[in-house]
Amino acid sequence: VPPFPLDGQTFYGIGSTSKMFTTTAIMLLVDQGKIELDEAVTNYLPDFVMEDQRYKDITVRMLLNHSAGVPGTDYADAWSHEPIPSYVARDLAGLANSSLKTTPGALNVYCNDCFTLAGLVVERVSGMPFEDYVKSNILKPLGMDRSRYQTSVSKPGTVAPIIQGGKAQPIEITNLFASGGLLSTAEDMARLAMVFTNDGTVGGKRILSPSAIQQMAADETATTLRVGPPSFLRYGLGWDSVQDPALKSAGVLGWTKGGDTVDYHASFAIAPDQRLGVVVLGAGRSFSSIAAETVAQ
Repeated sequence: VPPFPLDGQTFYGIGSTSKMFTTTAIMLLVDQGKIELDEAVTNYLPDFVMEDQRYKDITVRMLLNHSAGVPGTDYADAWSHEPIPSYVARDLAGLANSSLKTTPGALNVYCNDCFTLAGLVVERVSGMPFEDYVKSNILKPLGMDRSRYQTSVSKPGTVAPIIQGGKAQPIEITNLFASGGLLSTAEDMARLAMVFTNDGTVGGKRILSPSAIQQMAADETATTLRVGPPSFLRYGLGWDSVQDPALKSAGVLGWTKGGDTVDYHASFAIAPDQRLGVVVLGAGRSFSSIAAETVAQ
């Protein structure tokens, strides 16, 4: 049994659902004319290099639709119980010694390193630390007052715990901020859902343009791109699928994004035509009764 009551304001790690915030940040800068989706990443990150010279062909769009061809995920220092602020710099250094797996723009294969780079693009273009930009331009305008990146250890009793042997375990910190590091709550995530059910406006505040939302929801696999396994995914920008197969079987257009870390799990789904959003957050290292109870909360 969790050591404190779980409710709509309890923190959970949302894992890769964090990519929706990174994509939103990029699209905000696109709306402002500061980023071009089909511009080379090196124009924004001149210190981004790889051994394979094709890296110069990687565009911002390719980062967001998982088609850049970079290796995948650098898991060193990805998770810890104390913040490791050097993760991004070390990841960038690792990429400098790496080759591409595929030709940029040829194949969609899920890639956390792509979003680490996208977060760095946001940082360089905005002139603000990535987490500060997201807080100032997304979290604060949306009233997501409890959501945050783990730049410090969370206070006991605020984050949904993992229980093993009857004891709460140390809280997991995900240092891959842009690809999976946000802590949020069910109530806060419902605020993000409103962005995609209300054409980018929440509470009278415009967060994203309708054009940006539609660009995010376009099927990026519908051209010459091949989709890596699992082949049912239909990547948008940030979204895992802009034609969720389960919803499609019910005649409903669905945009979906999932997220998993070692300890936390999230599902974020939008039915834009019905103006509905669903958020499920959970904690658990296995499909145990504790995990089920946590998700139910």
